[in-house]
Amino acid sequence: MNTAATKIPDFLSDLAGRDIKVWLEGSQLRCSAPAGALTAEFRDQLRERKSEIIGFLNMAAAAARQQPSIVPLQPHGTRTPIYAVPGHGGVVFSFSDLAKRLGDDQPFFALEPPGLDGRTEPMERVEDIAEYFARQILEFQPAGPYIIAGYCSGASTAFELAKLLGQRGAEVECLALFGPVHPSTYQAASRLMFFQGKRRIGAVIHHLRKAAAMPSMEAFLQHLGDRARYLGTRLRNRSNGLRPLLAYLGAEGDKVKPDPVLARRSRLEATATTAVRRYTPTSYQGRICIFLPNKAWVRSGARPLRWLDVAPQAEFYYGPKSCYGPLMLQEPDAPSIAELYRQSAR
Repeated sequence: MNTAATKIPDFLSDLAGRDIKVWLEGSQLRCSAPAGALTAEFRDQLRERKSEIIGFLNMAAAAARQQPSIVPLQPHGTRTPIYAVPGHGGVVFSFSDLAKRLGDDQPFFALEPPGLDGRTEPMERVEDIAEYFARQILEFQPAGPYIIAGYCSGASTAFELAKLLGQRGAEVECLALFGPVHPSTYQAASRLMFFQGKRRIGAVIHHLRKAAAMPSMEAFLQHLGDRARYLGTRLRNRSNGLRPLLAYLGAEGDKVKPDPVLARRSRLEATATTAVRRYTPTSYQGRICIFLPNKAWVRSGARPLRWLDVAPQAEFYYGPKSCYGPLMLQEPDAPSIAELYRQSAR
């Protein structure tokens, strides 16, 4: 990665993906990182781009004080702005690769749900979360048109948000749902477990196909290395996520101090899952574009065709057969999904 040519939001997103934390303490830029994560290249870039990073963090902090849920991933451009709801974990940077691939003329804002900032409480109803987002969008951009997007379980909140804005007279040009999981998936534990199992099996098949397509052993080993680093990060995150619970139960005595950020994220995930499980979508007459990673996803436990019950006019767009569903918005699949979005816009 050529960090020198990378935009500041993308650079910070890349650091966050490697568990490298960067923040402001007064006027000073602070950084913490796991052993070995902060390479010489990253250290040089942090030093050389210090003033840019401080400026961006100050701008983001100022925006957050006014509309704390709106995170500008790409704030510039002349196209209709996209406001996107992430999955149940509330990870706004899951849209970073897609926002970058859509280009400099496409404004893209991610919506961070309440409950992550330490000042607000997570909400247990999709309708309440949609109301929260609607107020901030209308304050941030009083006049439309808007494009509302949702990813994975965030599709339910995006669906309700688009309806709510439309009921208030705002022009919602399109509702874009990426790999949407229908609420009915969450209403039966057996169905949810089946869906999760299919996702894991699909991941194995995906990587076997990738390996079979590799032109050389060197490329194959590089692919395995990339996957191993990704899985290592996921395992560390899952392990960290259990620590607050272990500390609460006394399983590790005084050795573990709960990380408040991880505790808030864990609580948000549980609350968001409950909210989607309780939600029943009703009829929507606006334009809906549903982007699936591939045609096989139609038969997945996500039950994407159930959205036709309340939006029979929905348009479906399919990514390539090789697209890996759970990471469809990230590299290397982000360019394919961005092209599908451009097709729908045309």
